[in-house]
Amino acid sequence: MAVRGSRRPEWPELPADLREEVEAALGSPVVASASRAGGWSPGSADVVDLADGRRAFVKTADARVNARTVAMHRREAAVLRLLDRRVAPALLAEVDRPPSYGLVVEAVDGRHPDPASAADTAAVLDAVGALPAAPAGGLLRPLEEELAEDARGWHRLLADGAAPPEARSASLPRLAALAEAMPEALHGERVVHCDLRVDNALVDGQGRGRLIDWPSAAVGAPWIDAVTYVLDVRHLGGPTEEAMRHPVLRDAPDEHVDVLLAVLGAYFLDTARTAEPAGLPGIRAYQRAQGATVLAWLLERRPDLR
Repeated sequence: MAVRGSRRPEWPELPADLREEVEAALGSPVVASASRAGGWSPGSADVVDLADGRRAFVKTADARVNARTVAMHRREAAVLRLLDRRVAPALLAEVDRPPSYGLVVEAVDGRHPDPASAADTAAVLDAVGALPAAPAGGLLRPLEEELAEDARGWHRLLADGAAPPEARSASLPRLAALAEAMPEALHGERVVHCDLRVDNALVDGQGRGRLIDWPSAAVGAPWIDAVTYVLDVRHLGGPTEEAMRHPVLRDAPDEHVDVLLAVLGAYFLDTARTAEPAGLPGIRAYQRAQGATVLAWLLERRPDLR
């Protein structure tokens, strides 16, 4: 299994002027910090303790290292302005100091869920089930639009004659045809996190699931995040049979779940053959491993795709 993420810069290593601006935005100096591992951002991610007793979560990025990370942090700030804090952490401040950018949000008191724990998985899926209807305003686009190019990954692999080893036992033309059903299968009116994995969720002290890291949010069917989360649990060796019976997935048509898995497989295995982006060592190996997990699950569900 590919290791997630790489070493992040930590709060004391950030430029002094950036740290000072974060403290000014928060209205109190930082007296302690703890870096958070996981995920694929090449920027910092620290829980900071303030002199006035408050805590906050600070993410920063440098456009000279990876400009896309800065863009994602900016978009997350815009998304958080739309969402209730019962759904996502509250936005506390932004520090825009090109080429650096800092996003400051509520520090959620919790731990990452254990993929081996059925109770933790249920708590996260409960949080998915509580996601609201998409707010007006147009910032969140339909998921079928966001994933349109990703869904064509099987076609690109076919055109290039580049069937990956992970897909050796599958029929790429059948997978491509299944992914083409995406617009109808994924359409919906609910907020979708769009990148829900174990490292983008927390379980708080009351055992409630919380969803964090929101730059990819979109609009779609209410069960989509549940499938991507269960996929990650499966990838990490956790139990998934009971999870697939959770109420949030009860009304998800099997065919539509299969379409989502086909789209995810196209994305992971097509993207994994491209050059590794700056500041993200190991991400392509991770995507190949995730693609293998998706495809194994899909072929288990749909032997006719062999």
